[in-house]
Formats: sequence, structure tokens, C-alpha cells
Amino acid sequence: MCRITKYLLLILVSTLLSTGSAHARGWVCKAGKFKLEADLISFNDSLAVLKRPTGELVAIEVAELSDADQKYVRSKETEEATAKSADQMQVWTGRDGMKVRGQVVAFGRKEVEIQRKFGQVHINGEKLSSFDPLHQAIIFKTVAYLEKVEIEDEKALREWAKSLGGMAKRYTIDGVRMQLESGDEIPVPFFLFAADELKILEPGWQVWLEREESEKEREREDFLMRSAAMAYQRDQAAKQQIEILKLDLLATAAGVTSIWEVGLVPKPNVYGRPLRVMVPAQNSQAATIMALRRYPRYTLAGVRRASR
Repeated sequence: MCRITKYLLLILVSTLLSTGSAHARGWVCKAGKFKLEADLISFNDSLAVLKRPTGELVAIEVAELSDADQKYVRSKETEEATAKSADQMQVWTGRDGMKVRGQVVAFGRKEVEIQRKFGQVHINGEKLSSFDPLHQAIIFKTVAYLEKVEIEDEKALREWAKSLGGMAKRYTIDGVRMQLESGDEIPVPFFLFAADELKILEPGWQVWLEREESEKEREREDFLMRSAAMAYQRDQAAKQQIEILKLDLLATAAGVTSIWEVGLVPKPNVYGRPLRVMVPAQNSQAATIMALRRYPRYTLAGVRRASR
């Protein structure tokens, strides 16, 4: 019987966009006693990490696979040098020497929050137990790298999370979204790539940063334009009010209108304080109507002429 072990895949935290796969194949133990339907997810010279249709991850020593399966794994490794552009399907090597075959579909920056609540670990507000096995393995590897601790399973992650004391731990992570040959689409942080691979990713990352900065600059320009437009409107409204006041004063001085003091009180069940407003009008009735239009939640308390 082949020796099969759980394995923690070297990739970052996020949601898998595909649960099935069109690339699953049959794997056979060298002795022929064990057969498995699974996707090849990651590998190196001695180990192959497979994902079963259930999502479970298993690792099998390459030497214990059938000759055909060993040849298949070696064929994937020889494809390592066939492509050097990030958006091409190719083999990528991680810091720990494990390899995955995939292509970069996007660059980006992600905020990740980890918190322990009611004895359970939450990732960006979602319970760890709600994630599939591959996603959980990604989380374990990510936290282990960022915190420089040994985390191989959910129990170890819960123990580490106790040190947070209920507080949330947040990370800002730069990386890529990669589509694996299996069809799974997952983000991979830059710090999990081997140094040589980062050289391939650097041009694409710089383009993303420039676009991001351009977008922020456009947002700043839009904000300044909106602020200037609002300031202009306020200035025009203030000028209009001043002109109206001037006309009112001229009309009052000419005896065409008078200044009326209108007393107002809040209507029932309306919170507010009593007001006294000065209104230019030809008579008390007109002054009252103008005051109530300005303060529709108030009612008349009294009115008197304030000017001769």
C-alpha cells in the first residue's frame, strides 16, 4: 500500500473559484494495490500533492507511484523552462522547493484579517471550518510564514490564535491570482515564490502599481473638482443672498416693505427651540407666510413690525 500523508500546500489565503476539475486523472500505486482519482496540485522530486474530488489533499511519494504516473510527474517538471511570461501556463517554484503549474491572471493587494471568536478561528469574518481542505491548508501555510510559527492543522492554528486574546490580526499582502492547471484559481503572495520567479513577476507588478497610482490620482482629481464645484455653488448662493438682502434693505428704506419679527415655536412632537426671525415683507401676513416656508416644522407664535 502506498504511504499517503496530509500535506500543506504552499499558496496564500482566498476563495477557490472552482471545486471540480476537468484535469483529474487516475493514479496507481506501484504495487497496483491502490488507485486514486485526483488532480496534481503540487510536486517536487520526491513528493506529489494531489487533490481528490472531495477536496481532500493527500501527498504520495513519487517513487511509490506507477511508472506511468512517475513519468507524468516528471513531464510536468520538465515544462518548467518552456515559458517565462507570467501570463503563460508554466511551472512555478516556491520558497520550499515545491512546484505548481499555473498562469498568472491578475496582480493585486489583499487585506486579510484573522480573529479567534467563541473558540473558532475566523478568516475575514468567515469560520475556518467553512473553508474546503485546500483553502484551510493555504491558511495554515500563510499564517505559519507570516508569524514564524509551526502550524500544520486547525488545532495548531487555534492554539496560536489564543495569543490574540480575541483581537483581530490584520495583514496587507501583495501577490498574484493564479489559475492552476487543475482549474482552481487562487491568490499567491509574493513572499511564497522562489527568488528567480519574482524576477518574472516584477514587470507585471510594476505595471499594476502604476495603474493603481494613476487610479488614485484620478480619484484625487475628481474629489478636487467636486470640491471646487461645491465651493463655487456655495459662493454663488452666498452672493445671491447678499443681493437679495441689499434689495430688501433698499425696499425697506424706500418704504415699500417693512422688517417684521416673526416668533416661531416647534410643532407638537417636534424637537427644537423657539425662534425669532427677521423677514422683509409688505405686511404681517406676507411675513408670516415667508417665515413658515423657511421653517416648515414650526408654527406661528407672534409677529410684529421691527422697522418704521
